[in-house]
Amino acid sequence: MSANLIESKSFRVIFTAFLAFLGGYAFDSLGIYLPWMLGPLFVVMIAKVKLRKYLFWSKTFRSTGLVILGLQLGSSFTKQSLNEMIEYLPVMLFTTIAIILFTVLTGWFVGKRMNLSLGTSMLGSFPGGLSQMVVLSEEMKDSDETVVGFMQTLRVILVISIVPWIVTHVMSVGSGSGTVMTISERPFFLFDYDGKLAIMMLLTLLIFIFFTKKVNFPLPFLLGPLMAATLFNLAGPGAPQIPDFWLNLSQLLIGAHLGYTLKVDNPRLFRKMFGAVFVGNVLLIGLCYYLSVQFAPILSLQPNELFLSMAPGGVAEMAVTAMSVHVDLSVVTSFHLFRILFILFFLSPIIKWLVGRNHGKQEQGQS
Repeated sequence: MSANLIESKSFRVIFTAFLAFLGGYAFDSLGIYLPWMLGPLFVVMIAKVKLRKYLFWSKTFRSTGLVILGLQLGSSFTKQSLNEMIEYLPVMLFTTIAIILFTVLTGWFVGKRMNLSLGTSMLGSFPGGLSQMVVLSEEMKDSDETVVGFMQTLRVILVISIVPWIVTHVMSVGSGSGTVMTISERPFFLFDYDGKLAIMMLLTLLIFIFFTKKVNFPLPFLLGPLMAATLFNLAGPGAPQIPDFWLNLSQLLIGAHLGYTLKVDNPRLFRKMFGAVFVGNVLLIGLCYYLSVQFAPILSLQPNELFLSMAPGGVAEMAVTAMSVHVDLSVVTSFHLFRILFILFFLSPIIKWLVGRNHGKQEQGQS
């Protein structure tokens, strides 16, 4: 086999997909939770250490996975679940603020211990989405995007390794109070409609993706399909139900992307920061567990459902976990979207202002 073929992008994509499939199949055979996300993630991430030049995974694949997942999440939003969301808003706000305050405390501790700037330690600690926090760090003068990306990477790995295990083995598994995922038996989800409705669904999907990208919403390829499916659920013939094959494929596409992009190949940085970041995130997961147990009876929700809603993971990862244990997707998704939007549109400007003010004071002190 020629060197040109091995190093071509097509070969690297196929090889990465093959490794991702092997990881998913192995994890599924071993009965490990979230096999089609965690398997590709860990196998690709480990392979990248020695085989980086033979691997490639485009953001387009991840976006495709998010579109499929977004459609499934949107199908869980009904008029009843949306009315319940309004009732949950005070708890969403309280728990979001509690989690953020705790994160500020642990971020400050990590920053002091590791001698990091305020912006770096805060953005590296916030559970607001890995890619969003790295992008924000690039916009701030005193933030180190490499360290932010590394801290967020460790957080994601810890959360998607620990939280599903707690939900599966520690907390009682049961259905929530709202709409639980149902699965279509058709081979392709758009076959749920006739031709005209299928075209309408595709057009609606594209319009919402374009809109969410245009207004710079976080995760447009997840939020756009979610909004489109919700609209079809509320005002149309109902959103499509996604078959198992497509859900597993979406997990593989997202998991392989995480494994390919997560930066854990810096041994020096890993040794320096792992202990402090590990302790901070385990304590944060413990806080979310405590809050979920306390508030679940008040909201008439299952503790595992509320724990997934509060856990410091990404929307996609926690939603996939929610599907695997059959709890209400609308509740889990709403809590996570509320927190991400709160951090991006309310907290991030405050951090930018504080960092800029602190940077200005340092420059005045030096002059």
